[in-house]
Amino acid sequence: MSGVDVGEALLLALELKYEGDIAIGRANIEVYMDNSAGIGEHPDIVNAVDSQIEKVAEASEKLDVVRELLSTREE
Repeated sequence: MSGVDVGEALLLALELKYEGDIAIGRANIEVYMDNSAGIGEHPDIVNAVDSQIEKVAEASEKLDVVRELLSTREE
C-alpha cells in the first residue's frame, strides 16, 4: 500500500460507514412514520422510532469526530 495514508483510509472508511448508518436510520424512521399500522413486529412504534433516532444521533456524533480528525490531518 505504498503511497496510501493508512490512517486517512481508515478514517474515510469510517466516514462512509457512519453516513450509511445515518441513511439506514433515517430510512427506518420514514418506514415507521409512513407504515406504522402495518408493522406488526413493532407494536411500540414510539420506542422503535426512538431507537432509530438514537442510532442516527450516535452515528452523527461519530461522523463529526471523523470529519474533524480528517480536517486536522489536512492542515
